[in-house]
Amino acid sequence: MKGYIVYSKIQQLKEKGFKKATVARTLCVNRRTVDHYWNMAPEVFEAEQSKICRQKMLANYQDIILKWMFEYSSLSAAQVCDWLKEHYQANFSERTVSRYVKDLRGAYNIKKQPEPRSYEAVPERPMGKQVQVDFGEKWIRNIHGSKIKVYCVAFVLACSRYKYAELQSRPYKAVDLVAACHRCFSYLGGMPEEMVLDQDSIVCVSENNGDIIHTYEFERFRQDTKLSIYMCRGADPESKGMVENTVKYIKGNFLENRLYIDDAALCAGCLAWLERTANAKVHGTTKKIPAEVFKSEREFLRPLVASVNNVTTRIIRNVRKDNTIIYNSNRYSVPFGTCNKEPEVQIIAADGILKISNMTDEAICEHKIATGRVLLIQSTNHRRDRTSGLDKMQNELNNILHNSANVFLEIIRQEKSRYARDQFCLLQTMHDQYGTEAVLEAVAFCNGSKLYSVNYIRDYLLHRAIPLVPQVKPLLPVKDSKYHVSTEKRALDVYAKAGETCGNAI
Repeated sequence: MKGYIVYSKIQQLKEKGFKKATVARTLCVNRRTVDHYWNMAPEVFEAEQSKICRQKMLANYQDIILKWMFEYSSLSAAQVCDWLKEHYQANFSERTVSRYVKDLRGAYNIKKQPEPRSYEAVPERPMGKQVQVDFGEKWIRNIHGSKIKVYCVAFVLACSRYKYAELQSRPYKAVDLVAACHRCFSYLGGMPEEMVLDQDSIVCVSENNGDIIHTYEFERFRQDTKLSIYMCRGADPESKGMVENTVKYIKGNFLENRLYIDDAALCAGCLAWLERTANAKVHGTTKKIPAEVFKSEREFLRPLVASVNNVTTRIIRNVRKDNTIIYNSNRYSVPFGTCNKEPEVQIIAADGILKISNMTDEAICEHKIATGRVLLIQSTNHRRDRTSGLDKMQNELNNILHNSANVFLEIIRQEKSRYARDQFCLLQTMHDQYGTEAVLEAVAFCNGSKLYSVNYIRDYLLHRAIPLVPQVKPLLPVKDSKYHVSTEKRALDVYAKAGETCGNAI
């Protein structure tokens, strides 16, 4: 009731022309209260008061709510709302319950204490034994002022904590991960014995009850490098907590407030950051500098395999009906007609160039790899050749018009390029109906009047020229035709008998 009285008095003083500050001093209320009620409609005030009344109705359940909160320290307001509906059929909004629970926590000093997760210390791995791999993503600003999401893959050697990372503006796929692994091993100067990863879709197809089925690209990489792969579950600090912290370190220290220019500049900046900061500072757990420890661990790494230094991943793609292929969510064109000749092609992405060849390794074309997404990268040489047919029609018309309409045809070709074929077809029809001399007379008239359209020629011929009389070949007499057929002659009684038979049948 007090709220209604305050609201009513504020509205009365407002109607009398008092200012907000004067109303607050007169009623001895806070200026914010006056601001809150100043422009509030009566129906809005009623709705707000009903909510307050509903919140007071929760006082009837205060004892049971307090019992739940003392018994379950991690209980949330959403759970309280659900339990009230479940056990007491009390239908309150989550916002109302949330405010009430918050007030109870403050009044009774009940702090929400989620159940802590128990961790155990992990023994240090031997040198050269293990590298941990994980992915991350973060929104940053680009040079145009908008935001772009960048994706990173991070590597960390378990013993020395020596780190390596790459970033790009598109999600990582199996091919990208394999290429990044090879570049990481080249950066380290060797390979460890074991690699620890999440059960990500770009790494494994199925868990298969422990017999992991890897993706084709990653399985080939595993066989080439002879790495032992350990697939762990997500958010598993005992298995790969080092690399999870590394991903957080990259996002919080390197990417935070960084301006995106392109993928190459981002990766170059990341490598410089690794050398001056990530691998140069004393590690919080080992109390050693990763770069210094890595000098010793490098001696325990296995030598690189022959294919690591020059890795080129070959991918098969179907040629679409519009003579394009899909690579990293972008469409790249191939020469017109390739979809009929080569339904499948091979692509190799290396050094920023996408090379496309047929299944017998014969080169088809190549494109510069785009950094954006959902783009069409098309070469002008790959479009349909629409000029050869028009050139042929123009030359044929010019020949039958004794090379006297070349200027007229060229102007039509330029000014009505989209309808040039239709114009030429109409001119051919006019020639067939009226003859060469009449068409040339109309062309001369249109040239003199600067009327460059075959429609004017048609109108001119309809009013000035006489159509040609088509020559019809005479029909040969039947007697002179070699296809003459003689019919058999019968007597009339044969037809009479046939009629009697039909009448009896009916």
